Amino acid sequence: MKKIIIITIVYFAKSLVFAQMPKTGYKELADSVAFHRVIVDSLDKIVPWFSPRSMAYDEFLRKRWHFIYSDVPNSPGPAPRSDYPQYYFYCAYKNAKLDPDTWMNDIGEKIPNWFESARLYYQYTGDSLVMSIIRNFVNYTIDHGTSPSSFSWPNFPYTTTNAGDLDFRGFTNSKRLVLHEVQVDHAGDIGLTYFKLFLYTGEEKFKLAAIHVADVLASNARTGSAIASVWPYRVVMSTGQVTAPYGANWFGCYALLDNLVKAKLGNIAAYRLAMNKAKDFILHYPMKTGYWTDGHTDTDVKSNVYRSNMSASNATLYLLDHPDFDPDFKLDVPKLIMWTEKYFIFRSAPGEPSMQWGAHIVGEQDSFLYKMDYQTARYAAECAGWYAASGDTSYKEKAYRSLNWVTYCSDSNGMASESPLSKGITSWWSDCYGEGPRMFYHAFAAVPAWAPPGENHLLYSTGILKKVMYGPGFVHYTATDYDGIETLRLIFNPANITIDGKRILRRPDLSGEGFTVKTLGQGDYVVQVKRSHIGAIIISNKDVVSQ
Repeated sequence: MKKIIIITIVYFAKSLVFAQMPKTGYKELADSVAFHRVIVDSLDKIVPWFSPRSMAYDEFLRKRWHFIYSDVPNSPGPAPRSDYPQYYFYCAYKNAKLDPDTWMNDIGEKIPNWFESARLYYQYTGDSLVMSIIRNFVNYTIDHGTSPSSFSWPNFPYTTTNAGDLDFRGFTNSKRLVLHEVQVDHAGDIGLTYFKLFLYTGEEKFKLAAIHVADVLASNARTGSAIASVWPYRVVMSTGQVTAPYGANWFGCYALLDNLVKAKLGNIAAYRLAMNKAKDFILHYPMKTGYWTDGHTDTDVKSNVYRSNMSASNATLYLLDHPDFDPDFKLDVPKLIMWTEKYFIFRSAPGEPSMQWGAHIVGEQDSFLYKMDYQTARYAAECAGWYAASGDTSYKEKAYRSLNWVTYCSDSNGMASESPLSKGITSWWSDCYGEGPRMFYHAFAAVPAWAPPGENHLLYSTGILKKVMYGPGFVHYTATDYDGIETLRLIFNPANITIDGKRILRRPDLSGEGFTVKTLGQGDYVVQVKRSHIGAIIISNKDVVSQ
């Protein structure tokens, strides 16, 4: 839940005055969203403010990272706090001066979302600086935010702390939570991040940290029910006291255990038992009841009937990547999207609209319905993914308009406005620079035509890739996990794709290892590589590749 300083709803009713933009067919309205005047098409529906519009999503992603590189001040106060960027120790910034919000530090949301945003941007651009940024950030988190081995929940990540804390020990200043209290779901997400960083870097520190998290999860897994989930939502790590017995955001925990089992690391038998309990709980309770409960890291929710869009959204995104998890995948994914529409689009904070210029805009949780850019990006990613899976073009339209709306939430330098319909809601680092941007890559994979024309890009992968390199007529990367699928947009028709020097074959579909090619026109192609091996992948426009 976002701290509200002053709530003053800003109305953005459609203007009756349009300024025709010459020779484009687009119109500029008198209305604005966040930093920009609204541009609509001939249907009076929103399109990106940036021109050329074919580059607008790319521009959005690049500028958000450029802002992190160039414009973020170090934290206030004496050293060593002032030696680190502001996002290490504060949840958000208040204004264009980037004054830090002193509400709390949501480390459990920030670390997993920033890692995903970084690794997908790195794959997309080949810019490894983002991976150095997140590696350093995670290193600090392990060193300053891990429970002692003597605790009832030992060697487990802290998910919150007070604003400005150099050591992370819990968000106590608000009196909502107590010392050493954590959200177990977010700690599992951090554990998954540790494992992914191990795959990228090969550093044992990250592997051991991931195994520690998995061991604690496995030893505390229980048979879930309608009132107590497979793991407690919140727990005091020092004593093991359960402070909130029910939560539903467990896909990060499940994925951590699943990845370690596949890598043959840790206590595989215990992990499998815990995975089975988690899967049974998810499919039998929140998937059927609709109580996708969590309250984000600054709330004290203690309910089994509370709804949070993040939990349901995480479920949808996971199922789109892993449809085999759910036997009723084809029924449950559209049901989950409709759930978001019912509870967080068509239900709104007072005075806020459900739609603007054809774009659905999305709220956060039962007690915080204000429309947010990152939640809108989540919804767009889900709709795009379901369009790709089902062929239903109505979901493509929903995704397109919502993503277009999100682009207005960055100024020309990449500074974000998280909730442009509400004055006084600060812009959170976790949401604006992690959770929102990473959704665009899901959309690119579903609709590659939305990626920039005339450029080579790895659009999306579920697995961790390293050694990404782009060159004239080739793309090179190394896969770190088995059974992966990578989606690319290329300016050449591949003549040769190899995995560790072994050529794979072009196929009509992805029913087996190989690759598919579809033309986008004007010399651009969509390529999907399906592999069952770890190793170096080279995609080339030549039959023989020089190495």
